Amino acid sequence: MAITKYLSVKTLLRLLISGLTLLILAQFASCSGDGSTNVEPENFPESDLSWNLHIRPIFQDNCAVPGCHDSGTQQNGLDLQQDPPTFQSNTRLVVVPFSRTTSFLYAVLFQETDGIQRMPKDRGALSDAKVTAIGTWIDEGANTAN
Repeated sequence: MAITKYLSVKTLLRLLISGLTLLILAQFASCSGDGSTNVEPENFPESDLSWNLHIRPIFQDNCAVPGCHDSGTQQNGLDLQQDPPTFQSNTRLVVVPFSRTTSFLYAVLFQETDGIQRMPKDRGALSDAKVTAIGTWIDEGANTAN
């Protein structure tokens, strides 16, 4: 090996380990750190939002997580892991099709409402683009068929 003529085996191993360490750190840095498994687009269309392409990934990554609104936990009776969800909690319909302003789910994305903490609970707030997409989807009828 020609390179060993100039570098010792020990130096080559250090370089290899350093390179692998950098690759591993780069992989971790590319993760969001919030338990998210999907990378949702931040460039949502202004209309005709798709449940499967745009909205469901937001709920799956931020709401239907263990201990929250997954099928096993169903905080307040709301299961957002079920596909499609019913959007029915223990006390109310949380998504009112064609009306983000009367949809409880949309309201709790901004602030505590009716004693329910701002959602997603114990996680960072959703981006403005995601909240706008959810609101638009609700105003368009909250269709879960597409």
